[in-house]
Amino acid sequence: MLLTRSVMHGIGFRSIEGMTCQFELTRRLKDVDVALLMVDATDPNDAIVKMLRAQRLGELGVNPFVPIIATLWAGSANLVADLMNVGCDDVLLRPFSTSQALDRIRALIIGRKQFVVTSDYVGPDRGLSSRNQMNPDRFHPPNFLRDRIVLPIYDTVEQAKRLSASRLKVDQERLSKLARRIAMAAEVVIQSQGRGDPNSGFVVDLLESAAELVRAAKRLDKEEVHEIAVILENVAARTSTPSVDRVENAKLTRQLAMALFVAYAAEGGEAFRAELDRTLVKVRDRLNNATDKVKRRQALALSIAS
Repeated sequence: MLLTRSVMHGIGFRSIEGMTCQFELTRRLKDVDVALLMVDATDPNDAIVKMLRAQRLGELGVNPFVPIIATLWAGSANLVADLMNVGCDDVLLRPFSTSQALDRIRALIIGRKQFVVTSDYVGPDRGLSSRNQMNPDRFHPPNFLRDRIVLPIYDTVEQAKRLSASRLKVDQERLSKLARRIAMAAEVVIQSQGRGDPNSGFVVDLLESAAELVRAAKRLDKEEVHEIAVILENVAARTSTPSVDRVENAKLTRQLAMALFVAYAAEGGEAFRAELDRTLVKVRDRLNNATDKVKRRQALALSIAS
């Protein structure tokens, strides 16, 4: 921490705060005036990654768009990927020089990447739209670090308005993306019923996405949306065990999810339907192949027995 403080002071930062535990850091992030976050992610890895994801999703701090540079003493490829996948702007290996830190921070000021929002990611655009998702809209997040340096007058009231509008945009987009993901998972559960494949992976994804949807709806602070999300989660939970009502529950889950999706992403309806059709074709092919394999094994077993 002392080395980092020295480097940052050499660059020109004067208001520098150091936290020695995660609790202190999460409490400090609740304030809106944090312009840059540098966090050592060497240990404990999982806790830091989880905290940074919560920060980007707006579950932790006031400003989910604060520039984040994670630092590491060892460049584990998996850990670097985890940090980038939860929305860090950059990862810097220690020990780093003043010039290295200056280059990274200058990039955040004058060339910060646009942000994208998917069902499980909020952060700099890194081509994540290829993950079987419709191309997400890109937007420039509020960058208080840049504004404090570039703007002649830093208007806190105006910045607060921009932050509020951007947070609302992210919450609405995540809600629509989660609703779309739930609708697709529910459709797969419906299609797989009675075809020899329980698709447990899709059921788990359905339940996890439904729980995430409730949290996203709560952040929107709209009671009616939150109520629908809670009902959806309860109905989705009934698809976790095979029963005569499983398909009906999955259909109702899909209907509720589509209603939320259309409410917040009506313009993407046709693209979603096309994506859903492509996904279902692949799922049906997989189910057919699985059924054929079961039949071949049964025929082989009978031939051996006879």
